[in-house]
Amino acid sequence: MISPITISELTEQIKSLIEQEFKFIYIVGEISNFKIHAASGHFYFVLKDENAQVSALMWSSRNKDLYFTPEDGMKVIVKGRVTLYKSRGTYQVNVFEIQPYGIGELQIAFEKLKEKLLLEGLFDEECKKPLPEFPSRVALITSETGAALHDFKRVTEKRYPVVKLFLFPALMQGAGSPNSVCKAIRLANESKYNVDIIVITRGGGSIEDLWTFNEESVAREVFNSEVPVVNAVGHEIDYTICDFIADLRAPTPSAAAEMIFPDKSELLERINQFSYNTKIYISERLNFYRSELENVTKSYFFNKPLDTLNEYNLRVDEYKDSLEKVVKEKLNNVNSSLGSIGKLLFNIGPEQTLKRGFTYILKDSKIVSRKKHLHVNDDIKIRFHDGDKEATIK
Repeated sequence: MISPITISELTEQIKSLIEQEFKFIYIVGEISNFKIHAASGHFYFVLKDENAQVSALMWSSRNKDLYFTPEDGMKVIVKGRVTLYKSRGTYQVNVFEIQPYGIGELQIAFEKLKEKLLLEGLFDEECKKPLPEFPSRVALITSETGAALHDFKRVTEKRYPVVKLFLFPALMQGAGSPNSVCKAIRLANESKYNVDIIVITRGGGSIEDLWTFNEESVAREVFNSEVPVVNAVGHEIDYTICDFIADLRAPTPSAAAEMIFPDKSELLERINQFSYNTKIYISERLNFYRSELENVTKSYFFNKPLDTLNEYNLRVDEYKDSLEKVVKEKLNNVNSSLGSIGKLLFNIGPEQTLKRGFTYILKDSKIVSRKKHLHVNDDIKIRFHDGDKEATIK
């Protein structure tokens, strides 16, 4: 009699057979029911074709190296190992690598995300932030060993050497690049750097090489940046999702420097032209005002007050001369009158009267003009021209 085995033993034998038979396999299929575990970050999904399907999982330690995020409906090539999930008795694929199956799949993912963000309004012009005309501090997010950095610096030093550049190194493609770029954008937004513009730049490449800038996480980080963002990724023919969201799209790293920085030679020419025009304008205005002033000073109405003043000065001189003449005549008359009066006063004065034989009587040194003021025995003086005589009244 054949000895029975347990379900666990059966499952273990099948598991052993499957894993020994299928070391590594490559499977082509369409992703369905894609989920990212919130806590662990593991990927869980189903691979299917027209007739069958298989469960798949990709540990977070492996999926962090993907340069794109898988989506439902995306056709992919998966490298993995077939294993048996013993508790359910079902087999699944333990995924090590995922690649889009052809450019078409990436293009489909590109168009789906573009449509999604477009409907959300992330491409709207009113969301675009203006760039300053004369930036003084610019953040550069790129690979510190890439050609894009040197191209940008070369053009900057030629056009606008006064600007201060801050390099924020980031992975620009491959595993971990989306997270690296997002981190650099957040860092460049910190107030301690006080930058005027953020420039994200790298050289050209395939759609796979540039896929970092088609990632939704990177696109939203660009949109959320408080500092204006210039996206200069790839060549002129390359377009990424970030090109539609950025405040300015530049076709190349060199073009980015040309678009955001003024040319010092053009600035000097503008300054010289402004200086020349200012001098000409000031000279013309001075000549105009000088001419106007001369016309005014020569005008009849301007000179009339002066003529009137001069006329009044002449009349004042005339009045002065007339007044002096009148005063002089009056003084002469007064002097003449005073002379006659003085002579009269002299002739009728006491001394002249005494010389003519008259006298006057003094009592107590006072002239006596009435006889009633004299009494018997009063002592008096009689004044003559040549002296006094004392007497007593009897």
